[in-house]
Amino acid sequence: MPAPVVQTGGSAGETSNHPDGGGIGMGGGAPDAPPLITFQHTRTDMRHIGMRGAAPLLAIALLAANAGAQGRVVTLPREDRPLAGAPAAVYTLGAAEGSEEQMFGAVAGVAFDAAENLYVLDRQNARVMVYGPNGRFLRQIGRRGQGPGELLSAAQVGVAPDGTVVVADVARFGYALFRPDGTFVRNVLTTPWMSMGFGAPLALHRQGIVTPVRPAPAATMAAGGATASDVTPLMLFGFAGGEPRRVFGIPSREAASTSRGSGSSGSRMAVFLSQPVFSPRNLVAVLSNGQMAVSFTTGYTIRLVGLDGQTTHYLQRPIRPRLTTAADREAWLTAERARIASGAGVFSVSAAGRAGPTADEIRRRREELLSSTRFADTVMTLQGLLATPTGRLWVERTGPVAGEPGPLDLITSDGQYLGTTTAMKLPAAISRGGLAAFIERDEDDVEHVVVRRLPAGWR
Repeated sequence: MPAPVVQTGGSAGETSNHPDGGGIGMGGGAPDAPPLITFQHTRTDMRHIGMRGAAPLLAIALLAANAGAQGRVVTLPREDRPLAGAPAAVYTLGAAEGSEEQMFGAVAGVAFDAAENLYVLDRQNARVMVYGPNGRFLRQIGRRGQGPGELLSAAQVGVAPDGTVVVADVARFGYALFRPDGTFVRNVLTTPWMSMGFGAPLALHRQGIVTPVRPAPAATMAAGGATASDVTPLMLFGFAGGEPRRVFGIPSREAASTSRGSGSSGSRMAVFLSQPVFSPRNLVAVLSNGQMAVSFTTGYTIRLVGLDGQTTHYLQRPIRPRLTTAADREAWLTAERARIASGAGVFSVSAAGRAGPTADEIRRRREELLSSTRFADTVMTLQGLLATPTGRLWVERTGPVAGEPGPLDLITSDGQYLGTTTAMKLPAAISRGGLAAFIERDEDDVEHVVVRRLPAGWR
């Protein structure tokens, strides 16, 4: 195995050599997903409704501000080395017809616990279904409702190191905590409109939930214009409750703008306009040693950060971002039109008994915004990041067509490159014993959760 190359970081004035160089941006915790929010009623995933980023001088200033805290740089090999083997099928969940525990309405996320039990969040039915290592149904956690332990608009599920089951609930602006047996513990509430990791795996530390937050549109609505922040705070929401703690600041060029258009219900809309499609995403994963792996630049750079906000080191591969192509743009627009037609990505949140905009109103608004989509000149190098319970990182690179599954690199947190595979897409979750869960659809558009065993060298 080639030894990693270690370099020391540059000084605050050497911004061109900063490990985070190569462009910065806000891509959101969800895949391509800054949300369209219907104020007080409906939250709709809009995926990069475009606005050009701030000037390069702003990026340089932000990078220089962070340069004093940088650590060593570990340079990984340039050339790919194939990982041997391929995942083997273990079991598949989901059916078009069958018993209640066999059918899913809409799978929003999955997670494993230490015993390799699988937790499947069925967003449409507001419940978490738990299955054993062999795929046998064990129990249900949560149900739809407004009482303790009930879910309103569940968006993602995760299992903390101590076994606590965490469900992100958009309508509550927080997280519902359960014991492994399904007993409700408490709700951990956030400030309304904070980002809650739509579509991305929850980043769970042994002390709490780690998530980037976005500006609250309520203030923007009151001001009647756009607001911008040069930093996206990465916050820790403790499992015991109390005030959240900022643990890191991600350079940001996101702005919030508003639309006061009213639907038939008279509701108002607050629309987030972020950077162009294919701009860098904010990727966050928590390693088993408690460190956070954070990536937010155009290039192949991953920071390893502690809860004290200090960067210990960077992991880099000398892979240059590529230019956006016509095929990239057309593929994204085709996929987004399909999402709009299907109604995918819509989170409805009612308030004060008032109905939000109708499905047709939301669809028309999304189509209008699609016509103004802008694309970045270069495609982000990294589009996914997943930490394993054994302390390794799966890093998904952008493939030949942006937005489609790309090559996966397997690396250790200290900078050893183990290899690359194209034999699978990035799993939605991985267990300590090497089970990997994937959310897939068959030729009849029936949603399944497929569990495969990873080769020994991939675990």
